[in-house]
Amino acid sequence: MGFCYQKNFVNPTLPVDEAQFYALVRAGKWNGNIDKFRETGDASLKRKLPAFIFQATFDETTSKTGKQGAWRKQAATRLTGLVVMDVDHVEKPQEVFDNEIMKECKNENNGILLVYITPSGKGLKIVFKADANKGNLIDNQHAMAKVLGVEVDESCKDASRMSFICKESDILYLDKELFTYENKEFSERFTALYRDGHSQATKVLNHSTPGLSCVPSGRAVSREEGSTEGSTEKENLKWRGYDVQSIIDARYADKLPCEADSNRHNESLKLATDLLLMLDGDKQQVQRIVESQSWVQEIIASRNENVGQTVASAASCMAEKEKKYASSQPSKAMQEAIQKATGKTFLEITKAQTQKTVTLKDDDMARWLWEWGEQIEAMFEDFPILRDICKGLKKNQYPAALIVAGAFEMTLMTRCTYRFYHRPEELRRLNSSALIIGDPASGKSFATRLFKLLVAPIVQADRVGRDAINAYREQMRTKGANKEKPKKPKVVVRVHPARTSNAQFIQDMVNAVEVVDGEEMHLHMLTFDTELDNTICVQKGGSWIDKMSMELKAFHNEEDGQAYSNNDSILQDFNVYWNYVYTGTPIALKKKVNEQNFGSGLATRLTVIPLPATNFQMMTRESTVDLDSDNRLKAWAEKLDRVKGELSVQKIVDELYDWTARRMMDAAENESKADEMLLKRCAYHGINFSAPFIVMRHWGELHQEGEYWCGEFETDEIDDRLAELIVNIQFACQRHFFGSLAEKYFDDKLRDASAYHRHSQKTIEGYNRLPEEFTAVDVIRCFLLKNYDAARVKIRRMQKDGTIEKVGEYVENGTTKFRYKKVGIMVF
Repeated sequence: MGFCYQKNFVNPTLPVDEAQFYALVRAGKWNGNIDKFRETGDASLKRKLPAFIFQATFDETTSKTGKQGAWRKQAATRLTGLVVMDVDHVEKPQEVFDNEIMKECKNENNGILLVYITPSGKGLKIVFKADANKGNLIDNQHAMAKVLGVEVDESCKDASRMSFICKESDILYLDKELFTYENKEFSERFTALYRDGHSQATKVLNHSTPGLSCVPSGRAVSREEGSTEGSTEKENLKWRGYDVQSIIDARYADKLPCEADSNRHNESLKLATDLLLMLDGDKQQVQRIVESQSWVQEIIASRNENVGQTVASAASCMAEKEKKYASSQPSKAMQEAIQKATGKTFLEITKAQTQKTVTLKDDDMARWLWEWGEQIEAMFEDFPILRDICKGLKKNQYPAALIVAGAFEMTLMTRCTYRFYHRPEELRRLNSSALIIGDPASGKSFATRLFKLLVAPIVQADRVGRDAINAYREQMRTKGANKEKPKKPKVVVRVHPARTSNAQFIQDMVNAVEVVDGEEMHLHMLTFDTELDNTICVQKGGSWIDKMSMELKAFHNEEDGQAYSNNDSILQDFNVYWNYVYTGTPIALKKKVNEQNFGSGLATRLTVIPLPATNFQMMTRESTVDLDSDNRLKAWAEKLDRVKGELSVQKIVDELYDWTARRMMDAAENESKADEMLLKRCAYHGINFSAPFIVMRHWGELHQEGEYWCGEFETDEIDDRLAELIVNIQFACQRHFFGSLAEKYFDDKLRDASAYHRHSQKTIEGYNRLPEEFTAVDVIRCFLLKNYDAARVKIRRMQKDGTIEKVGEYVENGTTKFRYKKVGIMVF
């Protein structure tokens, strides 16, 4: 920063940027003091004004006499290369500027950046670039005075010289380069040798840097030319296509919050709250907008207001009043301003754009379903079973058929395992949780055909167990009260309807065990229901039938358990092995996954595929009976039911790891935590659903061991292509169905977290600002203390708390002083 701002003689100086400069010169409080000073000549009014220092920034210090002051230091100066020159005792400064100075301002060689009338109204301040070739500060002043034909004030020759601020109306000339200028040549030449050592110089802090790079050097113009270059530019931000500043102007068109209004801070808080609601909680953007308001700049200047803290408080208020802001609508005053500025109500704007977004989203999905169907059709030669699976369907229904068939086929392959890239030491199972979602009469019945054909081997095996259980129950009904009861048979029943009690389901799941390669292996349960609504309603019957927790744990075969006191319920822990396939409507899906339960993680475990609308088109009329297709599906079902062992899909796993990494980089570029969440489990779906088709394609490489088939095989690019198609379908459908829920989840998470966020205490903030090794001067600066006595008290407390320790001493001006270092973390 080319110059700094000092609020008064006690407070430390602060670097000044363009926004702060204009906040100061526009502040009504300081303008009033200047006017009163000119009327009364009361010098105390002038001394109350903030001041600019155009050469450097300074820190709080204490002199040898013990007097505190931020503007005098016995040290070398790093100059920024700006010179300030006083032209005093001028009765008509405007005329002097017009006749002598204005024409020289237009000469770029002179380097004049700022000219303004002093608070007395009878003098001029001229700020210009220093020229190292002309000498030091006073040499540069004399050279400029000669060019302008004025007398220089000899007292204005020190780098620590303060210049009291002016009113915006007193600025006669301004070049925006003032806010960015730094002359390294001048600084290097005069830092160590400034004033040849015989003048009081100043020390600049290391954090004094050139001005903001985003503020370009503007064309030098005079106020007399009617220029508005000096005004602070407000960001031209848009809200749903409408200019935000125009809406704010409409809100305060009747009355701006003024200095006399005791509620100006509250008004800035209200504005920040409304903008947070409109701009999706973007705190940085809201802070920039609020800071750009002129009345807020007056608060900044008069009260040193922290707008960032105001925005943070607004975010906390939103969280604390969640019910009030549940509809995400701004205040009545802001909604009236929106209507005044745009000609439309808030609801009209948001509803129209929401409908437009949803329509676009549905159109995208409709197009993708056709494209995926064409890709599946292109694989018919490599995976012939796909032709039989998709028989009688339109191409845009092929993705749903692929997923349904894959779910049933991996249940047949329940004795198979594979290793994933996360914790490869664990053997993974082929788990499926599939939902097919479409409007009524959209063609979901194809799933029933696939269930009857592909699950036939499991249904056939279950008949033995079902008959045994029914016989046992018949005996229990016919036996007398005192007769010996038959022992309940331990049978395997794997297919269960949605209307199954948890006790029965868990009992059958625990019983479904086979010895495979010398080890016990649990077989998957399977549930298929054509009415998701029915499933949801049934499970609302209570904990005896609600399977939500098991639906969650089935994806990774996690451990569950039960311990009821009744005799019919087993008492043990168990792992959940359960695949399920449901078909239903979008309304049913909303009941299944919604805002209230999205955080449970069920959504990313589900494979949800949409069925497209029929769009008034008739299905293809079938005139021939094709039993061969059904028989091929049954034959493959018999074969897959006899497969065991670890699958050779490591290349597929590696390919999907790379796919996930690429999508993760996309999410990082988009800064989308929602995408990050939704893609993490996609690779599991890709491996699970592609595995049965890959095994069928490489069936010739397997061999038979007893009644089972097993063996290693080599996957290739064709297999990779199928797996990648499935993960692409999964990720796109996740975003289609759950993208908005995921985004809202993270928005609510941030909002809720801010409500419980405890702001850092000043003691902790001050401690964190301390360098690793420090002195009492650093303690005064970092903790904003008034003097050395307060610093010594603070140091003793930190020593007793064990957060600092003494590491050395040094002598300064004949006084022994100490150095300390931080040795811990301050938490209170």
